[in-house]
Amino acid sequence: MTMNFQPDSIQTMIVEAVDAVAPQSGIVGIAPVSCGAFIYDGFDFDFCQSVPGCAPAVASGIKRVRPKALVFTYQNDIDLAAAGISEVIHAANRGENISVIYANSGNCGLSNTEESRIKICEMLSGLNKPVYITRVIASEKDNKAAVKAIQNAFKLQLENKGFSFVEILPISDDEESKEVKELLAELPAKVFVDKHGVEKA
Repeated sequence: MTMNFQPDSIQTMIVEAVDAVAPQSGIVGIAPVSCGAFIYDGFDFDFCQSVPGCAPAVASGIKRVRPKALVFTYQNDIDLAAAGISEVIHAANRGENISVIYANSGNCGLSNTEESRIKICEMLSGLNKPVYITRVIASEKDNKAAVKAIQNAFKLQLENKGFSFVEILPISDDEESKEVKELLAELPAKVFVDKHGVEKA
């Protein structure tokens, strides 16, 4: 896999996960608005641009016409939690066979107050159709859990298992800081749904 620009850390994790599962029938990523909008310029697989919040709907349509392809969205909190929460809920509720990668800065991107945080994993885990929902942390020192979670989501999709959702909390290396502790107390890193036991594999 090649990249032609300097990616952020989560984009690098996606590449590592793609390389690990090595899909044979094509890859299609859905680019969000805001900080990930130009992700498609950097990778040597297909990307489609979505209007704000609609990446899961676009991914659902692409997956239906290219059922053997690995189709995923890469969304931040502005795109997913603020603009597109209804789209991800409906895609999850339908059990669309796609993977959603959610880069959550912990504040919905609209304000810097704790009150603005929306607990997406908790919300989606109340639905019947999703097969894998997890929240992981990633820092510059350790992103192994995040790469593994993305890899799990991609594997389940390629096995036609259904909808997967990986929320990544990118945190500073100072995991003992007050801010990080408060964030993880409110948004705990854990597996919410794992219907096929991929975390134990």
